[in-house]
Amino acid sequence: MTDAGIDWSSVDRALVSAAAQLGRAGSPEDFQAVGLFCREALISLAQAVFDSSRHKSEDGVHPSRTDSKRMLDAFFSYELSGGSNEEARRHARASVSLADALVHRRTATYRDAALCLEATQSTANLASIVTGRSETDRVLPADVEPFRVPQLDEPVLKSIVDQYKQQGLDTVLPRLEERDVRLASGHRIAYYPGTRREVWVGYHAGSYQHILMIRPRSGGA
Repeated sequence: MTDAGIDWSSVDRALVSAAAQLGRAGSPEDFQAVGLFCREALISLAQAVFDSSRHKSEDGVHPSRTDSKRMLDAFFSYELSGGSNEEARRHARASVSLADALVHRRTATYRDAALCLEATQSTANLASIVTGRSETDRVLPADVEPFRVPQLDEPVLKSIVDQYKQQGLDTVLPRLEERDVRLASGHRIAYYPGTRREVWVGYHAGSYQHILMIRPRSGGA
């Protein structure tokens, strides 16, 4: 299976929302909400990669549009057939179970929510690799994975920019292909606060278009 024709924007948007929710969560109800976003991300992922003409569920039941467990199981079973890939298939099933359990856990903690988000992100990573998602748009390992903001007007982007403004730093959004040229001219990467994750912005025509950078103090464009 190839990445052609797959729209990842809804998956990325749900993962952005889940990460943002985890960052501001402070109560069991807040942590439960992370599970809701993760569940939505998995449903979006399943809808994006599932092909009913090729991916058949093991029990013969045709999955509904929200049955992410059956859709992802059928997807990975077909695309990663064979006993050597059972661990990958099991991981995808477990991520759905974690999200469902978190939503209903009235004593949810930060650890519960963080584990759920990590499992959801890594399941998206697996699907990304299997489908051959383009190099500039591929979900990378969690410690270096870009923080993706599908639209320019999303509140989470404004929040990130405001945090840099509070430090007296101006940010710009050059195109991703200009990254190295901008670095050579004195710009710096504007990482997602508290991490070493680049911030990629603006999903269009199958890939992200911009990267958040810090303008040189000398006033470069």
